[in-house]
Amino acid sequence: MAHAGLGITFIGVAGLTAWQVEDIRVAQPGAAFEVDGFELELVEVQNVQGPNYISTMAEIILRDAPGGDELARLFPEKRIYPVAQMPTTEAAIDYRLWRDVYVVIGDQQQGGGWTVRTFIKPLANWIWAGCILMALGGFISLSDRRFRVAAGGRKTTPAKAVPAE
Repeated sequence: MAHAGLGITFIGVAGLTAWQVEDIRVAQPGAAFEVDGFELELVEVQNVQGPNYISTMAEIILRDAPGGDELARLFPEKRIYPVAQMPTTEAAIDYRLWRDVYVVIGDQQQGGGWTVRTFIKPLANWIWAGCILMALGGFISLSDRRFRVAAGGRKTTPAKAVPAE
């Protein structure tokens, strides 16, 4: 089982590095754009007050192919923590068995648009599934007493001392 998990992890890493797509563009509110067969639409961007931060939150609709069914509504954020004066970005993630879609909102641009970064990562969840299978294989091997270190070692009786001549 652990070896199968390692194989699944390798497939996930290979798929992720071979077919990963990254897109950076300026999106206008209400306008849709296409990335690798998916359609994303920036619905709106608003300022939100959190418990200890100020956030710029976008609402983005993810559709399967242009004009297709809605798959998810994503809410990426750009947060600023006033006490520490520390900005962070919170990516919105739509994860599925065959791919993950990450969307990050950036700064507002001249002309009213917003910088939107989109990452499509195929087989990313296969890496986690492979790691879980490897750990499960390790636990299964530890549960069988025959496979534990020195479990099969027999106790030997000490040799009787022989007097010297």
